[in-house]
Amino acid sequence: MLETGCCRAKNASNVLMKNLVNVCVGTLGWWSFGWAFAYGAQNGNGFIGTSGFFGIDFYTQDATTGVITPVTCNGDGCQSTMLSWFFQWAFCTAGATIVSGAVAERVKSPTYAAYAFFMTSFIYPVVVAWTWGGGWIANVLDVGYMDFAGSGVVHLTGGVSGLAGTIVLGPRKGRFTNPDDFEPHNLPLVVLGTFALWFGWYGFNPGSTLGMHDGATGALAAQVAMNTTLAAATGGITVFILRYAILRKYDVGGLCNGILAGLVSITAGCGNMECGSAFATGLVGAFVYQGASMLLQKLKIDDPVDAAPVHGFCGIWGCLACGLFDWGKGVDHYHGWSGWGCMANTDGSCKTGIGGSAIGAQFIMILMIIIWAGLLSALAFVILKVVGALRVSEDVEDGGMDSHHHSPPKAGDGESRSELGCTLSGVRDDRPLLWLPPPNSKMRLADPLVAALKAELSAQRQLLEESRHRFEEMEEGGRRLQVTQTSFDTSVAELQAMDQGLAGALDSAWLCLCGALVMFMHAGFAMLETGCCRAKNASNVLMKNLVNVCVGTLGWWSLGWAFAYGAQNGNGFIGTTGFFGWDFYSQDATTGVITPVTCNGEGCQSTMLSWFFQWAFCTAGATIVSGAVAERVKSPTYAAYAFFMTSFIYPVVVAWTWGGGWIASVLDVGYMDFAGSGVVHLTGGVSGLAGTIVLGPRKGRFVNPEEFEPHNLPLVVLGTFALWFGWYGFNPGSTLGMHDGATGALAAQVAMNTTLAAATGGITVFILRYAILRKYDVGGLCNGILAGLVSITAGCGNMECGSAFATGLVGAMVYQGASMLLQKLKIDDPVDAAPVHGFCGIWGCIACGLFDWGKGVDHFHGWSGWGCMQTADESSCKTGIGGTAIGAQFIMVLMIIVWAGSLSTIAFFLLKLTGLLRISEEVEEGGMDSHHHSPPKAYALANPMDNNGRGVGNSRAFSLPDPSEESGCLFFFPPSPGSGGICVFGRCLWAPEAKS
Repeated sequence: MLETGCCRAKNASNVLMKNLVNVCVGTLGWWSFGWAFAYGAQNGNGFIGTSGFFGIDFYTQDATTGVITPVTCNGDGCQSTMLSWFFQWAFCTAGATIVSGAVAERVKSPTYAAYAFFMTSFIYPVVVAWTWGGGWIANVLDVGYMDFAGSGVVHLTGGVSGLAGTIVLGPRKGRFTNPDDFEPHNLPLVVLGTFALWFGWYGFNPGSTLGMHDGATGALAAQVAMNTTLAAATGGITVFILRYAILRKYDVGGLCNGILAGLVSITAGCGNMECGSAFATGLVGAFVYQGASMLLQKLKIDDPVDAAPVHGFCGIWGCLACGLFDWGKGVDHYHGWSGWGCMANTDGSCKTGIGGSAIGAQFIMILMIIIWAGLLSALAFVILKVVGALRVSEDVEDGGMDSHHHSPPKAGDGESRSELGCTLSGVRDDRPLLWLPPPNSKMRLADPLVAALKAELSAQRQLLEESRHRFEEMEEGGRRLQVTQTSFDTSVAELQAMDQGLAGALDSAWLCLCGALVMFMHAGFAMLETGCCRAKNASNVLMKNLVNVCVGTLGWWSLGWAFAYGAQNGNGFIGTTGFFGWDFYSQDATTGVITPVTCNGEGCQSTMLSWFFQWAFCTAGATIVSGAVAERVKSPTYAAYAFFMTSFIYPVVVAWTWGGGWIASVLDVGYMDFAGSGVVHLTGGVSGLAGTIVLGPRKGRFVNPEEFEPHNLPLVVLGTFALWFGWYGFNPGSTLGMHDGATGALAAQVAMNTTLAAATGGITVFILRYAILRKYDVGGLCNGILAGLVSITAGCGNMECGSAFATGLVGAMVYQGASMLLQKLKIDDPVDAAPVHGFCGIWGCIACGLFDWGKGVDHFHGWSGWGCMQTADESSCKTGIGGTAIGAQFIMVLMIIVWAGSLSTIAFFLLKLTGLLRISEEVEEGGMDSHHHSPPKAYALANPMDNNGRGVGNSRAFSLPDPSEESGCLFFFPPSPGSGGICVFGRCLWAPEAKS
């Protein structure tokens, strides 16, 4: 998606194909030779593996029975070789894909496929053999290299290979003479690709723990996830600011690459840094990327997606940062692969004096990767160039590879114009749209691991029960015990500790997975909001959603978490500890060993795991406001508000509720909000409503409403599916663990209720809209689904499925009524954020109490799931609390409305008084993209034309008009005021004066 969006429309099919071919060919390369060269037995050569070709050594077969058994490595609890093959395959093909972006739009497709095989079967595997495969670099300078997840092994290898390819190929024709012709043709695809990569990085980095078998490994995965998040957000916002300082325009593509630069930079050291160092790594990585990008431009090296600056140069920085920021008790105390422990001497004490050696080892690794991958790739590309097999002809390059080599000859059809109405300054925008399937989630790969961990946990519990049973039998029979009571108790304690460790591991795996799913909801918010707004503001909407995540992450890290979950010291209002992650670790004063802090409880997660999961909720709540104020709020103002929202408004609501504050025990029964109908959605919805009321409606919104229709319904539907998909992290993940069968059953109940409410809400609004309009309303159907999801979020854990159906049904009616009310009051909410999240959030909180009947209104489940709220001595169920529970819900709803609504109103009103809130009328009429963004539009879907204005190949010429253009021949119907008319293949078919 990212590479396709960055390139020109005439080559979109080719870029998509190249990425698919890369995975297929790369898989065969890894299977046939790559794995063997990387992880096969090296037999002492330290350079390359020599066994395991074509997976031959992956099984053993009993000569007598013929039973085949997967081979495992030597070690307790070690995975099968096939599991390692699968996980490392994903890294191998990812490294090869980096090269694809660098050589895009001018390399011959069969040639690239051959190179991809060479890359995945030889170049990359040898680098792995030297490092992860235990080769010579693993022990260089007696301390060895450090690259936790692949800044060097994967990204530098791919980046330097891509740089070699783009230098040998040369720039695309006209790249540095007509740079405007090479702007990204589809920014929504670029942003979608960025979110998909960020989402996948939570498999890339946390997955590099290579297991989740105990609490310590779970804590390490949480630390890695938190560091990954901070570096990505810091890198993105830093590049965004740098680009604005240089261009005086907002650059969405630069923001996306800044996020990726932060991710690449932290990948090597995510397992041996604390969060402040992760912030610094992302910050410096952004500067490295920006400098490298400008250097390539200066040298006229054409890298269409900035693959070399992002992956190559930031890969170098990531490897160095991994050593520089691993301080421990000082530069001499090096953690390396031991995570937060230390590299130990033979007597168990920590080694000292190895800081310099460790940095030296990193430099050696970097140098050898550059030499190996750079030289071999350059040699391969030069040979292909000499024989004429490398670059497409000028004729193909001019006309586009799609029209010459693909069937169909273009990635989008420009002729289906009557189906989608896309509004741009009163102009019907009938450009072709790419229909995209919802992205497939790789996080399902965690399911076998979770199943294996559950099986292991069950076996250990069975062993414990058998041990106890044997002891009872021996005692009853009067036989003499062969072991002392002390040793038996010790054995039982060890088994219990193992049981708790496995439970903690399962909890960590579950929350890492669900946190990543909730994070991916941002892709859904971005796509839905962009599709709902007008094309002339599409880049701005995309940017605002990306900035929201980045700024919100920094707000949550610096102040938000501390206010929400820090120690309240009895005030019941706000937390006072944990700012900037300060209390997330403890350090032994003697050894210097750093240990992640866990909450008080058996099998409890690390604080960093909780931070990561709750971060996803915090930034999601802030994003709700983005949709309500879209298309007329100033971007820097919104960024400042997003920081205020994530660092103070939302955290205080959390402190009152999930943080254990005063609402948690109000009326002696406390509130109930399982996953956030009130805490997240009502907070965001009422804040968005305050913002849109203070801002006022968009100019002409209630005078010419047809001009404000969604400009891209496929994006709206794609965003809805992405949000629905992410909600299965939002709601089931709010079990906050997966350590036993009861918790698993609760998660299943939550998932079922979530599904039923979403479907019911969607179809109900769809029917209501048809009854009102006598037309099918796709946007209404999408918002109905979201209304059902918001409505069930509070009570998904304490309702049965019939109540979930009723909750979704009523939620749909609440949404439809609220939407019509806002229209009646002329309150302009472009995406209906307030009706969906605010009004349905209120209903969800009330439904949570109303439909929790149990044995009757007097029997309240609340947080106990399907149990009951028990008396103080836990001897019986409380009764007579039905009315009290409903009262607690109303108090929570009222306090959230007062708090979030008042603070947001004050903030927006003060900004309005100072003139910092709303854009000027000129900018609003022309569109924020053309005035404030580079490139000045989100879409550049024009096909190449010959000198007569005819489309090349079989494609019809079409393009998006410049909203400020007052003359010329535009390929739109109807034309904008003052435009020349409709032209097809150079012939004017209609002009304004003809009225025909």
